[in-house]
Amino acid sequence: MKHSRTVAFAALVALALGAAWVWRVQRPAAATPAAAPPAAGAGSNAAPSSERLSGTAATRVPEAPPRDSLRGTDVDGAIRLDANGDPIADRELRRVFDYFLERLGERSPDAIRASLVAWLAQASGLPARAQTRVLELFDAYVDAEREAVALAASGDLQNDLARRAALRRERLGAAVADAWFGADERYADFTLRRLALERDTSLDMAERLARREVLESDLDPAHAESLRESTEFQHATAQTARLDALDADAAQRHAERAAEWGEDAAQRLAQLDTQRAQWRQRLQDYAHERAAIANDASLTAAARDARIEALLASRFDEAERRRVLALAEAGLL
Repeated sequence: MKHSRTVAFAALVALALGAAWVWRVQRPAAATPAAAPPAAGAGSNAAPSSERLSGTAATRVPEAPPRDSLRGTDVDGAIRLDANGDPIADRELRRVFDYFLERLGERSPDAIRASLVAWLAQASGLPARAQTRVLELFDAYVDAEREAVALAASGDLQNDLARRAALRRERLGAAVADAWFGADERYADFTLRRLALERDTSLDMAERLARREVLESDLDPAHAESLRESTEFQHATAQTARLDALDADAAQRHAERAAEWGEDAAQRLAQLDTQRAQWRQRLQDYAHERAAIANDASLTAAARDARIEALLASRFDEAERRRVLALAEAGLL
């Protein structure tokens, strides 16, 4: 979990720039189920073949299957119908659209839309009229986001977010725009206000905390819980750093943590202390033996590299080896 300000800023960037995929999307001229590839949700695309010249003779060589980030996954989101049998333009429908648009960069916009068409026809179970309406909403979603991304930046993030929100409501209508983007827009607005509050040097700590509490009270429950967890993590991390600097013993660590977070949390943090200490010891032992091999003048360069590689493999699993190599390359062992 990251620092709360980092999380908040990332959320802002995601809203301001997260629709950048649409920059490459161009509305397809036509797409029908007959022209669609196999079912999109299953991620199964037959590998095409191409004519390649070998000497003077043309031979048919199978091409490698295209990259597919959705292979083996199920379609995310859901399509719900109202009493009239029409699709409801809610956040779940947007998740369906975003699922297929994950393939941008791997598939052309026409192929992505055709994949949605194929999934609607083969796996959605929707009547034809509802399928047509889903495609109309998909096209409206893509077109609106393309226009939103194309808006020139003014240098004022608050103004840019307001312009983007206004454009979405103009293109999609207030109800659809709020269902699809309202939560993101409100969190982005909160983020901007929170950052401005933190930068306001005219406020003392008590006033800043009071205003922060009022600001956070308007957050929806999901974002409020996420922010609370992030803030608590930041606090716990700072507490651990202070205890490390004091070289506090296990008893002092447990007492302070139990008073702050409760007995269960204090025990879990103690387990993390143990794991961190074990990891540091393993790194130190490896670094010592690695240095001994590196300084062994009797070894050839090839033998030295082989021994270091064998030492690494014997001490760490694959994921740990990547961490150790990164530390070694940065000179941090």
